[in-house]
Amino acid sequence: MRKLSLTYLPIQSICFCLLFSVSFLFFSGLISISPVSLISSLEAQDGEENEAENNEADKSDAAEDAELTPEEEISQDSYLFWYLKALGLFAPVFAVTSICFVMLVVMNWMSINRNNIMPQTVIDTFKQQLDEQNFQEAYETAHTSDSPQGKILAAGLAKMQSGYEAAQQSMTDVAEEEIMRLEQKLGWIAMIAGIAPMLGLLGTVFGMVDSFNVIARSGTAPQASELAEGISTALITTQVGLLIAIPAMIIYEFLRNKLALLVLELTVQTENLMNRFKS
Repeated sequence: MRKLSLTYLPIQSICFCLLFSVSFLFFSGLISISPVSLISSLEAQDGEENEAENNEADKSDAAEDAELTPEEEISQDSYLFWYLKALGLFAPVFAVTSICFVMLVVMNWMSINRNNIMPQTVIDTFKQQLDEQNFQEAYETAHTSDSPQGKILAAGLAKMQSGYEAAQQSMTDVAEEEIMRLEQKLGWIAMIAGIAPMLGLLGTVFGMVDSFNVIARSGTAPQASELAEGISTALITTQVGLLIAIPAMIIYEFLRNKLALLVLELTVQTENLMNRFKS
């Protein structure tokens, strides 16, 4: 466990640095006009064409109106700032969800590992000591190991004086407890995969409510730019929620299948080591 804790911190730091670097390069590198600015530009162009058809003398005025105002030039932000503005209060919620997701992936990736569940050095030492009939030393080797394999073997040797059936039952109980502990830790990733789309759906509802509120309060037909803020919140929260949920589902299924294979291997390995006590 001490070795696991020492190796956990640097790997966690590397994953956070990679996640931050990729996110920063992706968002900050996409410098372009935001959709709100595009809508404003299209409306200005339509107004210019209509003015040109109605009155040739107003072409110059329409051209001046079509130019971007200082406020519109300011709205030409990168996608990063536009995303954050559209997410609003959901930005810190998704940020916390993403950080928890990365931490859970790193933690489960290190836990669901053959060297962590079945250390080869412990197995070889334990087998050699059994072959030499050094049962006390074999028990100490298994008992001092924090791996599930070591705990199972130690529980079996501790009950061996009561018979092989009692030892087998003790090993089964410890194995179920260790497997449940690993599955419970893995289940948090499944919870992230289920919560993220729901948060996106909640953001969609909030965004659409804001858009319909603009329509209800407007005396005339509202401009598209007035509805863009609510629609942006509705769509982007859904997008971010899915971007978190889809990788979470994939990683959860991958780690779950990996854990199932390791549990099967753990069962076979334990039976091979303890079958010599079967009368």
